[in-house]
Amino acid sequence: MTSLAPARPARRVLLGLAATLVAVLLGAFGAPSASAAPAGDPPWAPGDDWFLLTSAVDESVGDAPGCGTAQQWRWQGPGAGEELTLWYAVCDDDDEAIGLAEWRGIPGRPVTEVQVLDGEERVRWNGGDAELRSQWITSAEDSTALVELRMPCEADPRACAGRIGPFALDLQDTLAADGYNRVNTPAYNLSDVLVQTIVFVVFIWVIFVGPFRLIAFARRPRYRSGSTSPRYHDLTRVVLGARWKRRIRMVVWFFAAFLGLVELNSVIAGDTSAALAVLLALAVLVGLIALMYRLIPPHPVEDVRPTRLGSLSVRGGVGMALSTIAYGLLPVILVVFVLLNWYAGASGGWPVDSGAGLSGRWEPLAGPLYPIARAFAGDQRIWLVPLLLVAIALLVALDEFGRRIRAASVADALAQDTRPHYLYLRSFDEDSLKLPGLLRRRGLFGALSLFRQVRFEEVLVQQLSMSGPVIAIAPPGARIAPIGAARASFSNDEWQQHVARYAQTARAVVLSATPLEVRQGFAWEIELVANYLQHRRVMVVLGPWKRSQIARRWATFIGAVGAIPFFAPIAGPWVPDGVTVLAHSDRQGWQAWGSTRRTDWTYSIAIDAATKAFLPDWS
Repeated sequence: MTSLAPARPARRVLLGLAATLVAVLLGAFGAPSASAAPAGDPPWAPGDDWFLLTSAVDESVGDAPGCGTAQQWRWQGPGAGEELTLWYAVCDDDDEAIGLAEWRGIPGRPVTEVQVLDGEERVRWNGGDAELRSQWITSAEDSTALVELRMPCEADPRACAGRIGPFALDLQDTLAADGYNRVNTPAYNLSDVLVQTIVFVVFIWVIFVGPFRLIAFARRPRYRSGSTSPRYHDLTRVVLGARWKRRIRMVVWFFAAFLGLVELNSVIAGDTSAALAVLLALAVLVGLIALMYRLIPPHPVEDVRPTRLGSLSVRGGVGMALSTIAYGLLPVILVVFVLLNWYAGASGGWPVDSGAGLSGRWEPLAGPLYPIARAFAGDQRIWLVPLLLVAIALLVALDEFGRRIRAASVADALAQDTRPHYLYLRSFDEDSLKLPGLLRRRGLFGALSLFRQVRFEEVLVQQLSMSGPVIAIAPPGARIAPIGAARASFSNDEWQQHVARYAQTARAVVLSATPLEVRQGFAWEIELVANYLQHRRVMVVLGPWKRSQIARRWATFIGAVGAIPFFAPIAGPWVPDGVTVLAHSDRQGWQAWGSTRRTDWTYSIAIDAATKAFLPDWS
């Protein structure tokens, strides 16, 4: 037993040596290395006298969904301390390459006027790391490469830039031979984001909105608007002249907006000479605009600012709150749309898989918007524009609902506006009547909508409100009044006495002359106007129905009033089918205005002409 004791320590030593050898072998061959994996062959080499020291894969950007594996190569030059490092990653497109570049960052201060790639590369010197970097993106048909060259630089960055410049040129020439021949700056540009947004909107308008507008214009009926009677006034040329003047002003304003974008881009790019030149051009253009408004001023109907009347009850406050919310959310939605349009491209270069990985980043709302941005990445980004339009449509609906519930009642309107009122009498089937809205549009959604339609009553009331509030009787059972005339509801037993009272005290009674049928209530109102209205101040309007419907509805009205002496003159042949407005006073008798088209332009100008001609008699 004692002879075996010395063998145990020796056995322990041998086992320890064996374990150590196995560990070394496993570490060398079997266990994974903690160092980065080697990169593939570099796409370029600085020269035959440069020796490749290291090649590695940059694992820090391996999770970027729109970019491939980033690789890095470092060479030793022939001179003492000469080193050159190439960092290279291929992405799907420019936006994702820019996103990756901004994610990585490029530390140090810019070195200006040393660029050799048409000024597109970013050159920066980091004194702390004693390193100079030149970074750019270069694009092929179906991919974009983010390229970065680095070299040691203790001091004098401009001299270092002079040494790295030939390498950058040679590298880009080599990449261009492989199809990467477009060079861009790897940085976010606010003006580019705005331009992309505008291009998106214009593209959608040209593809989807423009054709519908053209079809609607082609289908818009034309009416006969000629008459030998001096009592009829054809406004066709007046309307065309006013519209062409407005088009000229809009072209000038669009050009001014374009110059504003160019100025913004020049300021962002730091191009002082260009910014000053564009600013001078803008100053000249502002002078031309001022002169233009004196030589070709807007028609008075373009500057209509009617008195805003609203409900004085709690309901009116709720309506105002809803409209305020809608208008407050509109800029928020526009900003979110611009950010989503930006992040949908740039997020492909961010090496994260969720918004949580974006905490601490400077990009606004990047974390919350990241899942949505990834959902609209690539070709799906085009669907952001319809999404924007839907969101704006919801805001418009919210604002319209708020406007409707805060609409003034007759009592509110007469209390807030003490001028003599207009009483609007019509067949209730015309309350939903619409016409092309070319003069006034409701904000951005109105400008982008497929069919610019506005309610006829809104156009009528907005123009008449320049000389007095407009009131009307609501149909039985109406709960929320439409936007337009201030309304009052009365029972079947009392509505006639209220209509008679409002008619006798009105500046003028406005009567719609295109009912589908003259029912008992409307027939009573016609008789009131014709036989019992003491002041005989009357305006007759024909709604913007289709041509065949107008003829039928006008014939229905004339059939009901033609035998009444007061209305008999307007039943004559001197009134063409293009008539839109007729007006009467005891001094002037009947006068009529019309045009070959029926839009908000033609009705607004006709009402403006009629009220200017008859206000002296109606006051």
